[in-house]
Amino acid sequence: MKKSKEPIYRISMAIAMLFVSLAIHAQRFVNTSLEGAQSVCAITQDSDGIIWLGTDNGLYSYDGYHGYRHFQEHTFSNTRVNALGFEGRMLYLATGNGILKFDTQAYQYAETPAMKAFADEAKRKQLKELRVLDIKGGKTDFGGDVYALLSTPRGLLVGSLAGLRLGSRLIPLRAGEQPLVNALAYDAKRRCYWIGTEGALYCADLQLRNFSQIPALNGNSIKCLSTDAAGNLYIGTDNGLYQMALSNAITHYIHDSRDDASIPNNIVWTCFVDKWQNVWVGTDNGLSRLTTHTYYRYVSLDKITMSGEGNCLHAMLQTRNGEWWMGGTNGLIHFTRNAEGYQNVAWYKQNSSAFPLSHNRVRKIYEDHDGDVWICTDHGINFYDRSSRQMRNFIVYDKSGKYSTAWAYDILQDKKGRIWMGSYQGGVFVMDKAALLGGKTIADWHFSDKGKNALSGLHVGQMVMDGKGRIGVSTYTRLDCINPNDMKVVQVANSDVVNYLMADSKGNIWMGDNNSVTCYYAAGSVMGNSFSSKTWQIGGKVSTMCDVEGKIWVVSGNECCVINPQGESQRFMIPSVVPLNICYSRQTHEVMMGGNDGYVAISSDVAQKPKQFTRLMLAGIIVNGQACEERGEILKLKSDENNFTLQLTDLPFADHPSAVYAYRLEGSDHDWHYLNSGNIDITYNGLSYGDYHLTVHAVDGEGKIAAEVYSLDISVLPPWYLSLWCKLFYITALIVFVAWLVSWYFLRKELADAQKQKAEVLEQVQMRMDFFNRLTEDLKAAVAHHSFDEVTALMVRYLNVKIPDVSSSVATGLSASPVSEPESSSSEPVPARSESSEEEKKTVDVSELDGADKRLLEEINEAIEKHMIDSDFNVSMLQDVIGIGGKQLYRKMKAITGRTPVEYIREMRMKRAAELLSQGKFSVSEVMYTVGFSNSSYFSKCFSKEYGMTPTEYMKVKR
Repeated sequence: MKKSKEPIYRISMAIAMLFVSLAIHAQRFVNTSLEGAQSVCAITQDSDGIIWLGTDNGLYSYDGYHGYRHFQEHTFSNTRVNALGFEGRMLYLATGNGILKFDTQAYQYAETPAMKAFADEAKRKQLKELRVLDIKGGKTDFGGDVYALLSTPRGLLVGSLAGLRLGSRLIPLRAGEQPLVNALAYDAKRRCYWIGTEGALYCADLQLRNFSQIPALNGNSIKCLSTDAAGNLYIGTDNGLYQMALSNAITHYIHDSRDDASIPNNIVWTCFVDKWQNVWVGTDNGLSRLTTHTYYRYVSLDKITMSGEGNCLHAMLQTRNGEWWMGGTNGLIHFTRNAEGYQNVAWYKQNSSAFPLSHNRVRKIYEDHDGDVWICTDHGINFYDRSSRQMRNFIVYDKSGKYSTAWAYDILQDKKGRIWMGSYQGGVFVMDKAALLGGKTIADWHFSDKGKNALSGLHVGQMVMDGKGRIGVSTYTRLDCINPNDMKVVQVANSDVVNYLMADSKGNIWMGDNNSVTCYYAAGSVMGNSFSSKTWQIGGKVSTMCDVEGKIWVVSGNECCVINPQGESQRFMIPSVVPLNICYSRQTHEVMMGGNDGYVAISSDVAQKPKQFTRLMLAGIIVNGQACEERGEILKLKSDENNFTLQLTDLPFADHPSAVYAYRLEGSDHDWHYLNSGNIDITYNGLSYGDYHLTVHAVDGEGKIAAEVYSLDISVLPPWYLSLWCKLFYITALIVFVAWLVSWYFLRKELADAQKQKAEVLEQVQMRMDFFNRLTEDLKAAVAHHSFDEVTALMVRYLNVKIPDVSSSVATGLSASPVSEPESSSSEPVPARSESSEEEKKTVDVSELDGADKRLLEEINEAIEKHMIDSDFNVSMLQDVIGIGGKQLYRKMKAITGRTPVEYIREMRMKRAAELLSQGKFSVSEVMYTVGFSNSSYFSKCFSKEYGMTPTEYMKVKR
């Protein structure tokens, strides 16, 4: 019993002795708001490191860049989530609609009884809000009055409205009515249990027999408890967040409306310590993270100066005795730092009565060989007097008095102890240190852009001394070198712009421009002017550089490139600030990066360790502006889903710096795209259909593509009209079309040939008819005149027959009498319908028709005769010619002839064909074309139907 009381006694005594070292603290919080949710009620983390959040509206996940919503409005998932717990890939949720399950790999909800009940209107009202989960025990029927659970070797601790229970046994925390127990936690460092109630925090021994209150927390509603690996206990209340260190010192974090980096709201619903020891806090106004990174720390200037005034830090220096100097646009801050915090803080400003400074714009802070500190400002040079802690101001002139150090940009001391001063619009001034401190203001040597031994420019930005004692001077676009022995100036390099100049620990000079850094090695004789150089491409504007244990840290924007002159280089994103100046602390082995109103201290181990690039994860997909829950080895998108964003993450809250990344989509991109926008979102718009392969690589210090950190196959499906089946249909249709085109071509050719043949035949027919008509007329005339000579002349003329003279013809018995035989033959009529009595019945008796019908029949016959040769002539054309409607024409023709218009036209054609064939003057083809037929087989079929024999047979019979 006595042994069990000792932890409680020690804790209670320590807290009593401290009497609550309670301070309202303004620690830096990283705050995140979630779209569509206000309060964060539960927090947990999956095996990959993604943070999962239960809110007042549903489930979210967070990857360090974006918050992702996993519920649909007005559904079972759109409800308050009070507790979260993992079992494998399945995330369990205690909600206002009972227990829900979410598959974190498939990104969809698994079916549960509560989910089924929600779909039934009658059962929906029976659903009860749950606040706890018992994943280990598998029990889910805890009532809504249970607020906390903790599994212990002695059983399950249950915190409820009625107090604390171990199983079903009530454990009294105090006499009388028991308080509401909101939170329970086990403390492995202190070997005790923490019990948070409505109004007090209790500490209990492992046997749950002895309880003691923590006086500092009395009166607070304890909502949540969590411990980290260092033994810190985090306590969420309605009055902010408390942190109890292992020493039992208590820190209080509350919301400060003046500070964006304070906790966003004092009502803390939940707190959670992740595997990297970040403290996540769920408040009534979103999510907050108290970062405990080991590789970097951010310090705001107000923590040092205890003032709300800011300063944009352009110059930083840690002296050899450990003092810190930081200057920029609002003066100069001087302090020391030890285990107790920041000491001896002094802020030198232009209008300060305690610590005056000649000008608030500080350009350079320098410690000389004697340990004295010099400060360059826009109103001369200041020397720090340690005895008085005040500044002495100097403005040095050349001998003519024309140039001065009024705008002092840089200062250094050479190996002979002389002070070199660089000035904007003044050049370089050199004089003895003792003489300067003695009050002398005229420089011993002055270098300007005039004369034989001139600088490349008058505006001196920086100066450095190399290992051989030579002084490098940057004048905007040029790098000059001055030999301190003979004071000769030599031009070393010409660049577009010189952004930064520094000397490394080996005495080499490094120059940074808008795209690269170049190292000029100190070589040759001791005071020679020859330099060999090497250039590294950075791919961005160099703003500042620093030598860190043999490696050169180069800052470009918010990226840091670490160049190893003897090996590989690396690159990472700088957290929290965009540095304007960096310096290395040999005492703490940290690189201090100064920015606006604060600085980041990054451990130099970041660059010393072999770089193992973190594999990226796909945290979210946005398609056409809407979140997409699809996951798989291949991302398949429809043709109209070709505007998408892939939201990747490297979990920036993990204890490692984020690399710089580049990506390329094979099948679309030819070049690499670099990601430096503060997230790892990859967006493509209007991507055409096809298969693609996305690869994301880290970028090394020289901007080259390094190891692959992510890859994904993407398939954009074609639109329906370009799908495989449609393509097969198109190919089939094309084949059919080509076949039809070929057929059409040959048909047209055949028709053209037929038309040509028809035209030739008709021409021959017409010529023959003309011939026989003329011959007939001439023969009739000759016979009428009884002139044998005329007949003989006609035979010679038309038939090309040589007629012997009369005597010979009489002698031989020849006679011209056969010439009259054709006339006799041709003059005999050929009855077209004599073969059949049925045909004779069809003959129209014109005499029986009235005048109107007779005229109509004559018009019809005339129209058919006139268009007999036209193969396109049909009933419609007949209607147009005689000007009568189709139905009326049909009735009239039927009434007059007993035949339809089609039959009558065909009969007229056949009658003419029979007449021509019976004459024996024309071939069948000629007759066919003459009567308006183009197809011989069809003509033969129609003729056979009319006369019972083919045209050829008919012609033979008639002959």
